[in-house]
Amino acid sequence: MPTTSFPEYTKAVTLLIDTLLASGQARVVNLQIDQRSMLRGFISGILAFEDDSELHFREFVDLTQSEPKLMYAYHYQDSKKDLVFRYDNAAHRPLLPLAEHKHTASVVSSIPAPTFIQVIDEIFETRG
Repeated sequence: MPTTSFPEYTKAVTLLIDTLLASGQARVVNLQIDQRSMLRGFISGILAFEDDSELHFREFVDLTQSEPKLMYAYHYQDSKKDLVFRYDNAAHRPLLPLAEHKHTASVVSSIPAPTFIQVIDEIFETRG
């Protein structure tokens, strides 16, 4: 999602969310957009899907950086609140080869940061 400003970045994210809402595939439990400048800001929220699974997400974006997502987490849980997967770049113990990683119920793997659309696609693939 190449963008040149934080408002443009948030527009792309909210357009995807609006598409999910319009199709009835999800509802917004919470969405916060905190623009810090034209190039930086924070997005967080919770999307609930029709099977009561939820995606909790947050991103701190700085478009002046070569990798603009300075901090992110995409936590997807089933209707019983059990972890399905979580992508994040928080410090991990033991250290991983990459800061970016993915948690599942059984393993933590080093993996590059996904885009928001890739996370949504994975949710629908996981749900079948």
